[in-house]
Amino acid sequence: MKTKRLLGLLLLILPITGFVACSDDEPQDKVETVKMLISDKTGTYQPWGSDSPIDCMLVKEESESNYKTLDFQGITDFVYEKGYEYALWVEKRTLVNPPADGSSIVYKLIDVISKAKVEYEYTIKVDGPNPFILSPEGGEYEIPFTCKAKKFAEGNLIEDGYIPLKGLRYNMGTNYGGLTRVVKDGDKVGFYKFVIEGIPRFNMKAVPVWYCGIYTPDADLLFGPEPEPIYKQLFEQPQTEGEDYFMYSIVFMSTGTFAE
Repeated sequence: MKTKRLLGLLLLILPITGFVACSDDEPQDKVETVKMLISDKTGTYQPWGSDSPIDCMLVKEESESNYKTLDFQGITDFVYEKGYEYALWVEKRTLVNPPADGSSIVYKLIDVISKAKVEYEYTIKVDGPNPFILSPEGGEYEIPFTCKAKKFAEGNLIEDGYIPLKGLRYNMGTNYGGLTRVVKDGDKVGFYKFVIEGIPRFNMKAVPVWYCGIYTPDADLLFGPEPEPIYKQLFEQPQTEGEDYFMYSIVFMSTGTFAE
């Protein structure tokens, strides 16, 4: 009788054990602790289903070379402050079954290793006079220049070198029709040139005004007085005197953020 009872219990236990073993074989989320670096600068990305880009953090794991974009809420329990760079310990979870409209990787803050206030001193060096004087005949001209910056973290100099204009603001303006562009000058980081084009001989009622200003990333160029520029290049083209024609003032202004 006891033998039959034991046999029955054994037969009952075997299916349960088999069920547990099968459950253990199911794929599980991969969880690991990684060191993550957060840039003091921000980027942009275009959310799924949206037509407009939005601001976001720039982050990278310690083993990665390049920063990638991540939403400001992309690390649970972490609050990002612009103008600071961080080093964090985070839990990185790679989901076996990620949501259809979400990432397969989620992050959660474990600890803040460091937080440092970052400031920059920018220098624009132009290979040419200021103002730059064009010929009365007009034509196209190129003026090379470089962009450098000193990076300070909590007041300590940590980097000094050429940087891209990306993220800096610009304001270009003219009241008579001259064209202005800023383009890369070769493949080296931080090397650019103003490309300007003056119209042929002209005579206008107003005094010609023509400039290109470069400003810090937080400069407000739309409201209030003009902020202090990092550098402001002026252009001048002599008017034709004694002609019987004239040109009315043409107001043109372009304000924005450098993309590269």
